[in-house]
Amino acid sequence: MTGVRRLLAALVSVVAIVAAFPAPAWATNDTYFDRQWALQQIKAPQAWTKSTGSGITIGIVDTGVDLTHPDLNGKVAATADCVGHPCVLGGGQDIHGHGTIVSGIAAALTGNGRGVAGVAPDARLVVAKALNDKGEGRVDDINNGIRWVVDHGAKVVNLSLGDPNVLVASVLGSPLRSGIEYAWSKGAVPVLASGNYATGAGDLGTENYGNLDALVVGATDRAGAVPAYSSAPGNAKWGLVAPGGAGSGGADSNVISTYPVGSGGSGYASAAGTSMAAPHVSGAVALLLAEGFSPVAAVNQLLATLDKGTPCGRGCQGRLNLAAAVGADPTPPTTAAPAPPVTVPKKTTTTRPRAAAPPSTTTTSTVAPKSVQSADPSQMASPVPVIAGRGLLGAPAPSRNAFVPAVAIVLVLVVGAAAGGTGLRRFTDA
Repeated sequence: MTGVRRLLAALVSVVAIVAAFPAPAWATNDTYFDRQWALQQIKAPQAWTKSTGSGITIGIVDTGVDLTHPDLNGKVAATADCVGHPCVLGGGQDIHGHGTIVSGIAAALTGNGRGVAGVAPDARLVVAKALNDKGEGRVDDINNGIRWVVDHGAKVVNLSLGDPNVLVASVLGSPLRSGIEYAWSKGAVPVLASGNYATGAGDLGTENYGNLDALVVGATDRAGAVPAYSSAPGNAKWGLVAPGGAGSGGADSNVISTYPVGSGGSGYASAAGTSMAAPHVSGAVALLLAEGFSPVAAVNQLLATLDKGTPCGRGCQGRLNLAAAVGADPTPPTTAAPAPPVTVPKKTTTTRPRAAAPPSTTTTSTVAPKSVQSADPSQMASPVPVIAGRGLLGAPAPSRNAFVPAVAIVLVLVVGAAAGGTGLRRFTDA
């Protein structure tokens, strides 16, 4: 299990052209806020009456971020390029799109009259581009990216990525352990997507987390149930679920967020996966830290206030309830409560960056991702672009039937790091 083993992030994603719907009376004025069912599910608007994440920096280790996106304007304190070499300050423009989706869910500008609202409206971002423009990356690069964001002020580290070698990870655990434990030792809370590997056959597709110090996050759909693709937290110390979308259906069944403007469309898209669930929790942790909770206390408070009513798999302690976590009134506010303007902190980091580990001398050939067909023969789809995220998937999300485990094993052993999905189309009406 060397550091050069390639990681591929892959999520279930669907996007549809959207039409306007009337917004609830207590919405912010963001264009798509009334479509953001995920924020209503975790009671984020209620939580904003108590905390908006001001003064907290969230680290995003992913495919980068769209530095020109108007809904992320002024939110990114620093970026680094960590792909194939020690992290270098600057750069980090997101070509793939996944890092921009994740960033918007966590901390998009809120109350600015456009786009979407973020879970932590006043949090800042530091972004390490550790996955390349195909959504692939090396373990060394990702661990270096984790260290870089922590050394540049991140108090929460979002990891919407994972190892496609499911059977290996289920035995040996996460190859990101060194980076995750570095973050925790420095007072930052790691948040890790559980994966889109669920097969419906016990813990097959669940990673061996052991005593890993990370919040491990599975997904819920619009109804609050766990979708078929979402891997259970299993033996994770701190397992929970948060909104991730259905993995099928139209835009309103999934999570709407920011998307690179230069890729066409309006700069917004809808996607699904545990990759989308993780930044909801990262934003939640930021709100608690902004209230003065220590990292340990924030984790304990988050877990103690989860909704326990919906079964969410082995190791899952409940569904995120942000209003309860921050101690807010759970009833919806009757008036808009937009977040105050984001202010640039005087100092982005108080810690000198740690020198990144040199790249390994052993190389791994990069293979263009293949397309993976759905486990259900009746739902076969044409090859589509890979979207970075977490998991090995089909198109659409596979159903839980007797055929799934056998197909999942074949995909892992034969296809390896290949992935496919239903594709991603951008919104065109904003």
